[in-house]
Amino acid sequence: MPKAKWNHGTPRIIRLGCLLMASLTACSTGRPQYVWNDLGAQGRRDTTQNQTTPTLQSWGAEAEGPNVQDPTIAPGFLLTMSSLTDGKLNGDFRVDFDGMVQLPYDFNVNTAGVTLSQLKKKLLALYQPYFKTSPDIDLHVKERRYWVDVRGLVQKPGRYLVDPNTSLDQVIGLAGGTDKETPPEFARIQKGQKVFMLDLNQYYGEGENQPQILGWLGGELVFLQREYSGAFGDRSASAPYRLPIYVLGEVRKPGEYPLKPGSDLIDTLTQANGFTEAADLDHIEIIRRTNGRKRVYEFSWNQFQRAPSLVQGDVLFVHAERQAKAELKVQIAAILVSILTSAAIVYELDRTNNLNR
Repeated sequence: MPKAKWNHGTPRIIRLGCLLMASLTACSTGRPQYVWNDLGAQGRRDTTQNQTTPTLQSWGAEAEGPNVQDPTIAPGFLLTMSSLTDGKLNGDFRVDFDGMVQLPYDFNVNTAGVTLSQLKKKLLALYQPYFKTSPDIDLHVKERRYWVDVRGLVQKPGRYLVDPNTSLDQVIGLAGGTDKETPPEFARIQKGQKVFMLDLNQYYGEGENQPQILGWLGGELVFLQREYSGAFGDRSASAPYRLPIYVLGEVRKPGEYPLKPGSDLIDTLTQANGFTEAADLDHIEIIRRTNGRKRVYEFSWNQFQRAPSLVQGDVLFVHAERQAKAELKVQIAAILVSILTSAAIVYELDRTNNLNR
């Protein structure tokens, strides 16, 4: 199958190139038709498929003060655990972005929605089989900070620990500031099914009347984007939020894109400016969550017409060319062998010359 190379250009050129490539690959050797592969349960019922989520008018809540004796555990909290019976249980443990915390003896405990006292009871039951008597475990919150994942049009996307009342400006600053060439116009804050869409012009321009971020909850995704992924033709923050399509991997502009009415797979790839030169066109996936389970549909580009229609929340992932990586490794190995061989020949000639003197 011919290797496709994408050039920067107008969406029409990209779409024409995409259609041309599809016609060229349509006659290639057929591959078995793929089916949805079930990747297992995700722990909760997925209610987002083909639905809209109402956008909130404010985000978060004021953090529980340090005097609260039984705080609710949040992603980012630093917990201190101690035991007089077993020193291996002593230490500080950070709650991960997903609410899990890794503890001694390879226990990965889910803290989502539990208070400190509830978590302590859970740990006592968990470690009971390792003690002859009832385990003595003390647990308290050492640091109350929150994980926030900042993505989209920022200089340094990633996960950052923030204080409960950190402003959105400061969060963006932790991520290196916004993209200079393509500054964002909207910020989307999301955790689970809760979504808060924020017009940045309104946020920066209305002073005390700006949309409110009351405080971080921990585990939020903050996505800085150019377009509003709500109802088309309505850019107001009160419009229902519609899940976008996430285009990742070997495309020129990975990110999330709105699913426009009547659009297809080619339209979505056009928005992402097409494949990179490293794209493996035989290894493309559509990942979808349905009823709490994750499924993946694998296909080759020459079978794109057989692929299911994209729906809200789908992830379109284009893998890298494995053959190119393998060829690079072979080339590096050949160069190293050549260098070693040349060095051995030079060494042997020098040794022979020294013996003949």
